[in-house]
Amino acid sequence: MKAFNRLSAGLCLSVFLFCPVHGVWGQGAGESSWQLKGLVDTYHAFRSEKPNDWMSSRTRLRGEVGKNFAGSSLFVSFNATYNALLKERTGFELREAYLDHRQEHWGFRLGRQLVIWGAADGVRITDLVSPMDMTEFLAQDYDDIRMPVNALRFFVFNDKIKLELLAVPTFEGYKLPTDAANPWSVLPKETPRSLVWDAEGSRPELRLSNVEYGGRLSFALPGVDFSLAALHTWNKMPVIEYKPSGSQLTVSPRYYRMGFVGGDVSKPLGQFVLRGEAAFNLGKHFSYIQQAASTPQKGFNTINWLVGADWYAPHEWTVMAQFSSESIFKYESYVAQPRHNSLLTLCVSKKLLDSNLQLSDFTYFDLNHKGWFSRFTADYALNDHIHLLAGYDWFGGSEGMFGPYKHNSEVWAKAKYCF
Repeated sequence: MKAFNRLSAGLCLSVFLFCPVHGVWGQGAGESSWQLKGLVDTYHAFRSEKPNDWMSSRTRLRGEVGKNFAGSSLFVSFNATYNALLKERTGFELREAYLDHRQEHWGFRLGRQLVIWGAADGVRITDLVSPMDMTEFLAQDYDDIRMPVNALRFFVFNDKIKLELLAVPTFEGYKLPTDAANPWSVLPKETPRSLVWDAEGSRPELRLSNVEYGGRLSFALPGVDFSLAALHTWNKMPVIEYKPSGSQLTVSPRYYRMGFVGGDVSKPLGQFVLRGEAAFNLGKHFSYIQQAASTPQKGFNTINWLVGADWYAPHEWTVMAQFSSESIFKYESYVAQPRHNSLLTLCVSKKLLDSNLQLSDFTYFDLNHKGWFSRFTADYALNDHIHLLAGYDWFGGSEGMFGPYKHNSEVWAKAKYCF
């Protein structure tokens, strides 16, 4: 009932937002006006091996409302979702809500917004401002996995150079699935003790000393784009701590300060685009193996880097490959992550039927643990507004980040209407 009330409240708010749109839709181009767009989609997936149970079943209304006036703009986006399996995800969610103002050489954006840094595709190197929603692991569109933050961004720019200064006053961390009924739960599945998730007191308090801040200097020069960035932040993926007590094992998330300096570069060469990105992380904390639960936490310095190439081939083929690796300095054997952790990604796509059908496959391959996650997608544009999609998510491996989901391979279907 509470979920239904939340959803009803959200729908009422969406109607309230839409009302003024209709009233000013026909204003002239020179006057301020409201813009409305959005989508309705429904997504369903079932496990491809026994017991062939449902892995996901959700329907969503996404609304986006904007207003432009005198060099400024307002933007609000929201989700009204019904989730048949994860009842706590049913309801209304305010996604973005910000004011954007631009002058000739400066501007700012204030409010709840997505912050995207770096040149990598589906891999986080310097893109550490916006956290991730891992409720269904990576079995969602990447745009839906990325979460907004409350931030103030100040810009100074000209035709070739852009300086961005950033402040994030309120903490936002990864959204992790901890319900044992969720097939994507991050909790250990086979333990001799009963598990208790205890997140009380784990989030950083709202105070000035906990503000995240940083900046990014970007250059768009003839033949090459590159940027330099620095950030004093929090590790949005928490360290998982285990505390055994009698027949129980208490699992708690802990967040720690960290920083990085780094940058990215992108250069087109004919049909190819070469990309690179690197970050030197300062004081990054990691989860420990359960046997080292009593070992005090400490931060490590790491180097995280990526190289990639995109090939926009003839006949509407696209091939994108990336290799990334993170190395931990002064490594200790009780750290759960390997000293050198490497990941390979490969995306291949092809358009057919006058570009109305796109077949694609995006694969992550964990080189350390020989595990993988591969998402095959067939996307057919029925018309300009309606897309019908189907695909298969294939998991493999016994250890590492994909090993826990080796039995979660799934068949899925999705329909999307954009307006």
